[in-house]
Amino acid sequence: MDLTPITPFSANFSAQPDLEPTMSLDNEASISDLLSRQEELTIELQSLQEHLSRLVPQLEQAQAQAQKPPEKPQGTSPETLLASATQAALARYEWKAKLEGLEVAIAWTQEQIHEKADQLDSLEATLAAAERRQEQTLQAREGVAHLNEAIAEIKRQLIELKGQGCLHLYTVNLPEFSLDEQGQIQVRPHSFRIQ
Repeated sequence: MDLTPITPFSANFSAQPDLEPTMSLDNEASISDLLSRQEELTIELQSLQEHLSRLVPQLEQAQAQAQKPPEKPQGTSPETLLASATQAALARYEWKAKLEGLEVAIAWTQEQIHEKADQLDSLEATLAAAERRQEQTLQAREGVAHLNEAIAEIKRQLIELKGQGCLHLYTVNLPEFSLDEQGQIQVRPHSFRIQ
């Protein structure tokens, strides 16, 4: 029959409920990947914005040219009048076609800018959460180290007590603290035999 008292330390439980449950102990690689992706998205977004700023003046020029009244055909014969009128119509329709193409290109570029900006916002939120998890992990590691240092001090004091003649202490159940894969503090009972 086991007479070991059941204490909170004899069960495996999480002593740190505020940590996010999906926290990984190796969070630095994830943060590095997120920072790289953030840099890529920022460059893509800047490139799209620069492209848009080049398209806008072209659009304004195409609008101005497409709105011009058609030039009066000039010529001295039906053939030269036909050629002049055809040339004027082609020039006008070319500007209208360029205007339509620029409108499509600008709409697509603006849509891409919005998508990249949304992705960047989402990524920055994910990055902030990863940095919080990293900070929590560091704090948890420090806490575990302090707890284990305190247990080591208790062991040292128990050994001193036995050395001073306190012979009724043989074995003591002391906890051992560690972090699990999710970054939660775990407590294990550890039977310490006083030598």
